[in-house]
Amino acid sequence: MGRQGPAFLKSLRQPRFAPKLWIWSLIGLAYYAACFFAMYRLLSLRPAHWSLALALILVVLTANAAWNYVFFRLRDLRASFWFLMPYAVVVATLIAVLAGADFYSAIAFAGYGGYLMYAAWFSYQTWKLNSAG
Repeated sequence: MGRQGPAFLKSLRQPRFAPKLWIWSLIGLAYYAACFFAMYRLLSLRPAHWSLALALILVVLTANAAWNYVFFRLRDLRASFWFLMPYAVVVATLIAVLAGADFYSAIAFAGYGGYLMYAAWFSYQTWKLNSAG
């Protein structure tokens, strides 16, 4: 998020049920915990079971960083909303792959998949509340 991230977030008109900054921090912490938990579990399995899942986790981590760049650096609320659509498909694919490789990792990411529904709603509402038209 960088130093200007919290200030930018506070400067936006946000939906009524927007979390406080400390809750966003907890969400981020839970996300990274799920990523590292799944990677740890997958690396303890035979390579045939983890290679695709591990690759998808790396894609999700990279895409999440790209979303943060679009939202916080470019400050493009419209693009950050539309970015979530293919990102959610990748996360859903990861959950499906994890379900076949490691049940506990799939559960950890299923929570994140559920959160993405809220994130899409939040992103859309924030975009609309701050658009010029």
